[in-house]
Amino acid sequence: MPRNPEIIIVDPDPDARSDAKHVLTSSQLTVVGEADYGIEAVTVAREHPPDIFLVSMEEPVVRAIRTIQMLEGIAPKAAVIAYSSLADAGSVRRAMVAGARDYLIKPLKPEDVTRAIYGILEQEERRRLQLEGEANEPVARGTVVTVFGAKGGIGKTTIATNLATAMVQATNANVALVDMDTRFGDVAIMMDIAVERSIADVARRIDELNRESIKDSLVRHHTGISILPAPLHPTEWRDLTPQHIEKIVDLLAQGHDYVVIDTPGTFNEIIATTLELSDIILLVTSMDITSIKDTALALEMLRTADVPEEKVKLIVNHSTSSNSLREEDVERVLEYTVTWRIPHDYNVASANQLGVPIVVAKPYARVSRAVTDMACALAGLPRERKGFLERFVGRAS
Repeated sequence: MPRNPEIIIVDPDPDARSDAKHVLTSSQLTVVGEADYGIEAVTVAREHPPDIFLVSMEEPVVRAIRTIQMLEGIAPKAAVIAYSSLADAGSVRRAMVAGARDYLIKPLKPEDVTRAIYGILEQEERRRLQLEGEANEPVARGTVVTVFGAKGGIGKTTIATNLATAMVQATNANVALVDMDTRFGDVAIMMDIAVERSIADVARRIDELNRESIKDSLVRHHTGISILPAPLHPTEWRDLTPQHIEKIVDLLAQGHDYVVIDTPGTFNEIIATTLELSDIILLVTSMDITSIKDTALALEMLRTADVPEEKVKLIVNHSTSSNSLREEDVERVLEYTVTWRIPHDYNVASANQLGVPIVVAKPYARVSRAVTDMACALAGLPRERKGFLERFVGRAS
């Protein structure tokens, strides 16, 4: 990867080009050319092929899209980053379809530009090493399961902790549970563990760690789960970047059969990276109107990000016969099939307060059976078999 990547700014507005150049140069990035759309951009690119094209996209976007397509032919090794005042999903999609690798919103911020440029170049470097045979041999990688939801208070952490527990018991596999809740981080409380080292501590040492040494930073729970807690102070999340998250999840996946990740009821760049790295996304909703509305927005966001539908599994939590909405209503409104439903159980709250997963505290309860069935399905096993709960209780005691 170039230590100082070279960039060409493509924007029909000279003042906007000047503003963009100021942002780039203030971030110690090198601007080797500026141009309008079309022939001028192609000419500048031929004279000095860059590492990155920073291309403005404003209405009408036809010229910008055509220019991006031409630049790909002139400098196929360069990556395109679009920037625009248009923040709607349709504009983002058009830029990505045209060939842009990232999409930034005006006004440009130095930290966003730097992160986008170096993130893309790091990906290109890894791809180059693989093509040239210089990269290490591929290593086995476990399945990353992220529990996600559009709002808080819908039971994501309860599902994540119990799912991880049930997966250990159902598969006898190595399971890591990661608290990626950037706001509250309640996994440690629900699993009754002390936080001696958190994901923030791991991030600070990430360059020193490998798939074996990272295990020293995990808390081994009596259920068999290895837990990476959230930091005690939410301000510590400020030091974590998407690159940290990518490396942490990758190392954990190399050393575990399953990595279960709990997330907050919000969306940020940390969560965006987590979802991108996930093999399976469990999208949780409850049966109230506001949760359904927020889940519809979350599904639209995932579609806009081109997340394959087969990767997203919809879970209805706190399901009861007294819900004002029926499951078919949820499916009709969301235009999405419910994969699993978790029944409501008042015992869950008391189990959480005691720091004991409900699948351990009440293994025969309907909610425990539902979570265990989900764990078996994710592992590709038959539904809960006769004798399984007896083995489960024996191991948990």
